[in-house]
Amino acid sequence: MTTTCKRCLSDDEISSVSQFILKNRRDLHPAYTTLDMVALLYSYITEGNLVCIVDENQRVLGASAYYLGTRERNFEDKEIVFADLVICDRTIRGSRLFMKGFIYLIELIVEEHPEVREIQFSALSENTYVCNLYAKLANKSHTREGLIGEETVFSEQVSTLKTALKKFQRVSW
Repeated sequence: MTTTCKRCLSDDEISSVSQFILKNRRDLHPAYTTLDMVALLYSYITEGNLVCIVDENQRVLGASAYYLGTRERNFEDKEIVFADLVICDRTIRGSRLFMKGFIYLIELIVEEHPEVREIQFSALSENTYVCNLYAKLANKSHTREGLIGEETVFSEQVSTLKTALKKFQRVSW
């Protein structure tokens, strides 16, 4: 399967990735309502960035979102990127496509935001699978209260994260 990772910039791309996120919101957590996700999407579109992975038919297989800066500091700390949404189609979970998308996200951030020195990402603390996965890539920084429960925030310097991700890269995907 041929896949492409890209930042969502056009109305069609934003529409497609928004529909994907809304359709798969319960995979993030069963408590997420449609209204919760619409509010999050509005925030990502107006204050952040949406990224997706699509197949050769332009079908969205995964999505992520990030902010330049942190909400706690009113996005003034531009040396930090905060990624708090990653969702994949069930058909590709556990495949190398997750890591392909994650590597692309980091490369995109480095290319488009050279001032960024630190990347933070979060997972619901109750989701031990995702927390264990993220712990392989970054250090646990702190916990915080999120929309639907406690979240664990992971943090790593860009240079360290790039080095850690190299072991997952192969010449061809």
